[in-house]
Amino acid sequence: MGHDILLRDGRIVDGTGSPWYRGDVAITDGRIVEIGHFEADADEIINLDGAAVAPGFIDIHTHSDFTLPANREAHSKVRQGVTLEVVGNCGTSAAPRYGAAAQGVDDWFESNALGDTVDADNWESMAEYLDYLAADISLNVASLIGHGNVRAAVVGYDDRVPTENELVEMRDIVAEAMEDGAVGLSSGLFYPPGCYADTAEVIALAEVATEYGGFYATHMRSESDDLIESVKETLEIGRCADIPVQISHHKAIGPNNWGKIRYTLRQMELARERDGVDVQCDQYPYVASSTTLGALLPNWAHDGGDDALLERLQDDRDREKIRDELVADEKSTWGGILVTSVRNSNLKHTEGKTIAELAAQDDNNRDPADILLDIVLHDENRTMHVNFGMDEDDVRTVMRHELTMVGSDGSSLKQDGPLGEGVPHPRNYGTFPRVLGHYARNEGVVSVESAVHKMTGMPASRMGLADRGVLKANAKADVTVFDPKTVAQSGDFLDPANYPDGISYVLVNGQFVVREGDHTGARPGEVVTL
Repeated sequence: MGHDILLRDGRIVDGTGSPWYRGDVAITDGRIVEIGHFEADADEIINLDGAAVAPGFIDIHTHSDFTLPANREAHSKVRQGVTLEVVGNCGTSAAPRYGAAAQGVDDWFESNALGDTVDADNWESMAEYLDYLAADISLNVASLIGHGNVRAAVVGYDDRVPTENELVEMRDIVAEAMEDGAVGLSSGLFYPPGCYADTAEVIALAEVATEYGGFYATHMRSESDDLIESVKETLEIGRCADIPVQISHHKAIGPNNWGKIRYTLRQMELARERDGVDVQCDQYPYVASSTTLGALLPNWAHDGGDDALLERLQDDRDREKIRDELVADEKSTWGGILVTSVRNSNLKHTEGKTIAELAAQDDNNRDPADILLDIVLHDENRTMHVNFGMDEDDVRTVMRHELTMVGSDGSSLKQDGPLGEGVPHPRNYGTFPRVLGHYARNEGVVSVESAVHKMTGMPASRMGLADRGVLKANAKADVTVFDPKTVAQSGDFLDPANYPDGISYVLVNGQFVVREGDHTGARPGEVVTL
């Protein structure tokens, strides 16, 4: 029998966590039709000489809904072996664009110099956004609906409880998005406006996602001093809404909190054993996080949105109060806060430097807190930063745990154009090869088979996908071929934008998107829904 593609003599790492075995993979019409030892012919035969053949990696936690419209070839992801991205995390999604949420989405494209490339007026609803992507894209995409979009659309960015009628309207928006193809609800209870929501509000919205078979992913209210309490709240949401729970980028920030993840992982185990809460988590393999610089400021300072924040930073009394709370919050040292991206050209000199370094070089002798506040003010709260607040032993402990899968918390970027600006977190280019190379091969924290399972079978199961995430007959032909001996990514926090080595072939729906390490330009991706 003739096939379209035959991958011959590979180490089959099938995505289940089982030991690898030697075999061939035959692909026809976008699906895997045979695996093992067999005689067959094909239009194209590739001899792998023992390279690993795995399911395409599923990035369970990404923010590429904002970059894929401008980077449909998804360079930094497909070259890592990623064939499916789950976007719309941390309470923020590109759709729906209703009310104040529309302004927030539009501002993102404008502030990242993509306003001329991406016209967000092409979509308003989740269905319109997914149709817009599905027309022409290199990898598969699934989207959560962001709680922040829902709240901004109805309540705006004010710190208050929604009225009964507003909550009904919010539930209707979630229902519409789920019917349009969203795979669940995400929250960013650390960020405004999500931080203004109480637990009952989140439960009420998660219940709607439950009705459609979705899951709930959350950037919890705290990953530092109140980490344990935040996990407790998350588990309560899962239990009350009867919804599968995904704790996003699980970690403990700040030296005073290192080690707490042993308690939180046990909390998750007990919730599964005693209460029947289907809880899991994801993780990126680095000791530094990344978000907006303004996220370090107290929640009350963001009440009313960015314009209100900037006004407070210009008011002497409010600024002093913000400054005092910033100094008192010891989640990181000034030397652990690295400015990575600014939009104000007058602040370009701050990129790639820590707040401590900027203070040491400051001609006006400003202290670190004032330098940080001035950057937020003059960059209109558009600055991104990396925060070195995590512990390596914690990273390894979370990675080993059976409930943990891999998620980049990054975006599909590329080395040139607006998406190549600044100094992004290396997770955007290196999450998956770092797990396979540094942690599996070099450190032995997990086996290669376990690492692949955390990248494929586990996230596929979380999403309820029966035909992706595992190499088996009749599965979609999303396939990644890598060399376990060489797979790696050389980027670091000052030079992150390097494509990885050791990932030779990536197929999406049976078409080569990466061939011999280079992007082919093919765009066979599709939208994945429940």
